[in-house]
Amino acid sequence: MHKMQKILLATRFTNDLYQLIVKACTDDLKRSEKKLKNIKVEVIKISKTPDIKFLLKCAFYLLQGKFFFKEKIILLKYKNINFGKHLFSFTLRDYEAYESKYKFYFFLFKKVYIISKYFKTADYYLKYCKFENVYIDHLEYLNGIFYQIFIAKNKTIYANRYPRNILKTSNKKLIDIFKLDFKDQNFSNKNKEKIVKEAKKIFKNANSYLPWMDYTKYNLLKKQNFSKYDYIIYTHSFTDAQLCYGFDGFLDTLEWLEFTTRVLQKRKVNFIIKPHPNFYSKSFGEMATWDRKIYTNFVNKIKDDKNIYVMNESILNSDLIKFLDKKCVAITKHGNAQLEMAHHNFKVISSKCNYLDHKYNLFNTWDNKEDYKKLLNQKWGKLKFCNKKNYLNVVNRLYLDKEAFYGKNFYMHILKRHMIKEKLIKKGATNSDIGIKFNSLKNKKDILDKINVPVIKF
Repeated sequence: MHKMQKILLATRFTNDLYQLIVKACTDDLKRSEKKLKNIKVEVIKISKTPDIKFLLKCAFYLLQGKFFFKEKIILLKYKNINFGKHLFSFTLRDYEAYESKYKFYFFLFKKVYIISKYFKTADYYLKYCKFENVYIDHLEYLNGIFYQIFIAKNKTIYANRYPRNILKTSNKKLIDIFKLDFKDQNFSNKNKEKIVKEAKKIFKNANSYLPWMDYTKYNLLKKQNFSKYDYIIYTHSFTDAQLCYGFDGFLDTLEWLEFTTRVLQKRKVNFIIKPHPNFYSKSFGEMATWDRKIYTNFVNKIKDDKNIYVMNESILNSDLIKFLDKKCVAITKHGNAQLEMAHHNFKVISSKCNYLDHKYNLFNTWDNKEDYKKLLNQKWGKLKFCNKKNYLNVVNRLYLDKEAFYGKNFYMHILKRHMIKEKLIKKGATNSDIGIKFNSLKNKKDILDKINVPVIKF
């Protein structure tokens, strides 16, 4: 009996770290189906022509006036595929979409046309390509439409997305991929001590554990009195991955930041606004430039308020925490600062639409503007501390579980160990260093054939 060839459809297979990620997917297919001789990776090519029926459907939505209400845009569907959320999020990738309604709608309808090509592309591959498995990168953007289409046709999806490692799934709900689902777990005293010890290491220098923080250079914090501040707001990128965790009453992180600031200003409390470190990272290129512009425009509107201390440089949160009053409340929509602040025993306000399932009961959470406003007006004594047991659970699942994003089998950690062994990098190399070195190698196959990157079934 002849061994079969199989196709792995892929949205990306460039000559960089995606060689490693896609190979992990093909290796997983070979392990699961022993009769496979080889696997052909076929890269999806976006159609040059649009799906006319999709455009007609959008014209109908336009006549209904649905495009003129942002809350309705994110609910738009075609063939039962929710494209509206991805359309809205992708529109806000352009800084100019924030400048005026005219520019917002210019970019919005431009993206509508691009999405029409995605539907046409998916239809083509479903009709003419014999495949059962697809690797999809960057699910938070337009590729999330591919996910919905292919999963509805019972295809198996491979992906890599925080807070998960490289994964294989048939899950019909895209939003589940972005979240660490709730799992109750009890620990022995010995395991508790191990987790606490690891947590102290992690949150002493979080940028060593969070891959994207490697790309930013941090400034030294100037000594000053921060003890008078009642709140600290941790901002988010305004152009990156809006709505990927769901809708909590805010369409984007700028709307959330403006709302938060207004409520606290009305209370006349003292608070700090801390920019996201990636605003000042050269590695994020145009996106960082746009985020800085949006942040600067926002800051200019509040710069005369003496109750607000606005930071405008990249500062490590671990440096700032030392000078905050222990009754300072941390506010974030969904950022990693929430877990860091909980570790340091600060009370935290954050959204239920989060990469951490709200069932963990770590923070004071909301899922609509009214509830959020109530939390912002709540006295410190009425807010709760995080659930300690579940905090240990989350730290364990994110950092200590070998299959976790930061665990022993995280693909960047596996690659790092091998590259150190081959003396291609030094022990202290960051994820940024690893990526740059690996991408520069001419024969990546020499490394890829020697390492085994597991895929998590989800």
